[in-house]
Amino acid sequence: MLAITAVAFMASTAPLGAQPPADSSARAALATRFARQTIDSLVRALATADSLLNLPLLHAKVQDVSSRLTRPEIAAQPLQALVAERARFSDVARRRVRALTAAEAAAIDTLAALAEQSVRRPLAGAVGATRTRELFVPVDAFNSARRQQSLAESLERLRRFERKYGPDAPTRNIAEVGLNYAAQWLPVFGPRPDESPSRLELSAAYVPTWISMPRKGTRSDAVSVAEAGLRVYIWRPGWGGQEGGVLRPGHVTVGALVAGEGDGALESPFRGRSRLGGYVAWGNAKVGFIGGRDSRILVTRKVQLIPWTF
Repeated sequence: MLAITAVAFMASTAPLGAQPPADSSARAALATRFARQTIDSLVRALATADSLLNLPLLHAKVQDVSSRLTRPEIAAQPLQALVAERARFSDVARRRVRALTAAEAAAIDTLAALAEQSVRRPLAGAVGATRTRELFVPVDAFNSARRQQSLAESLERLRRFERKYGPDAPTRNIAEVGLNYAAQWLPVFGPRPDESPSRLELSAAYVPTWISMPRKGTRSDAVSVAEAGLRVYIWRPGWGGQEGGVLRPGHVTVGALVAGEGDGALESPFRGRSRLGGYVAWGNAKVGFIGGRDSRILVTRKVQLIPWTF
């Protein structure tokens, strides 16, 4: 859905006369021209358009906005570099270009919007479509980079939702569903500022399928434990699902576990003198340890024997 929205946004905001050429060589040439455009190119293009139109109200707006972008240390900054990271334009501008202030970042945004809303059509009527396209190369470069950024952000959010809640996501029991639904109102577990999901998730389960590693004079036994932990999702491309496989899972979990006094499947983890320990999960593969007089190393694989239960 997010990807469809982004594509629709691209189609609805494409400036007149700025559609990408059908020929691949022409597209490559246009991309090269776009990459060369700077903040100074944008300012000069709007100044030229303003002089050709000679509209007093527009002239006042262009002059006011352009006056905030005259410092030489920012003039040569590439327009595409300002939106090269997955964040809001003003945030990226301040992070990537130390000399660019919040007012200057907003001025660039305003200048590009002013060109689209108030300059392009009147200029095309005054000097023709060809001349307008030439003058608007810096504007189209900036808007093209922003559309590409918007699409990339939407696809990345969709990929993260798919990893956390899609068919390859870890199975959850009813307790985890309730805990994580409630935890969304806590800042660390709630949606991020870019509306993508938090990489953190609470884990809580009764697991009767842990197996103790054999030691001298002992045998492997089933151990039932109660787990409580924190799951962390890995957003990096190439991790998770079939692409990542066992070596590069989409999530890791760390937590504590409690086992009952005796071993056995389907035993209460709180029966008798409980044994405490911890565990680490790399994807669905889990390794744990319980202490006490009969300390054990445990292994298992995350599997839900009864849906929504354990």
